[in-house]
Amino acid sequence: MTSRLSGKGPDTNGRITGELLWLVLSQVSVVRSLYLSLTFRGFFLVARGTRLKFGKGARVRFGAGAFLFVGFAHFTATPASMHLGKEAEVVVSGTAQVLRGCRVFVNDGARLSFGSRTYVNDCSTLTCFEELSIGAGCSISWSTNILDTNIHEIIVEGVPRPRSSPVRIGDGVWVGTGATILPGVTVGAGAVVAAGSVVTADVPPGALVAGNPARVVRDEVKWEQ
Repeated sequence: MTSRLSGKGPDTNGRITGELLWLVLSQVSVVRSLYLSLTFRGFFLVARGTRLKFGKGARVRFGAGAFLFVGFAHFTATPASMHLGKEAEVVVSGTAQVLRGCRVFVNDGARLSFGSRTYVNDCSTLTCFEELSIGAGCSISWSTNILDTNIHEIIVEGVPRPRSSPVRIGDGVWVGTGATILPGVTVGAGAVVAAGSVVTADVPPGALVAGNPARVVRDEVKWEQ
């Protein structure tokens, strides 16, 4: 499940190999990457064909020595897209990757954050209307869907439910392919979300959850990125 760049970023103990450098240089959009890196005062590298849109006041904040890779090739030819609304914010700590085919939408005034050594694999979708945080060392698999909003208001027994509620994914979480994580969910550190699961409630640290709705099927699970 490891991406081709995962675990080799500048904030890790692994050295940057010639293969890694060639992979990036052969696909990078040099002018846009330089412009974004200078604008946001961090290492912001985008692949050719990546679709970017930034609203007024949108910003990407980088920790010391942080890198953000967006749209580099893995298994799909579909470009990645990233849309930040007005005053939207993306925060990057360490090295984070959003691979090809991914769609990232951060609404006006919302905040999306990535921890170090975290990657979002091909054709996944991140939708952030309020707050979505993904911790360090996380593996978000192919075609996952993580969203902190229902978009539409839901009224239950005459009581309106919030349209949006923060999603928080702890450090070292593995989200399996095709899984969906819904608004208001906290996934504890080290947890594993099985492929195809629909997560509607909090996941305890170190648990394996599966199903629709997802339920704990194993405790004290360990995995390696």
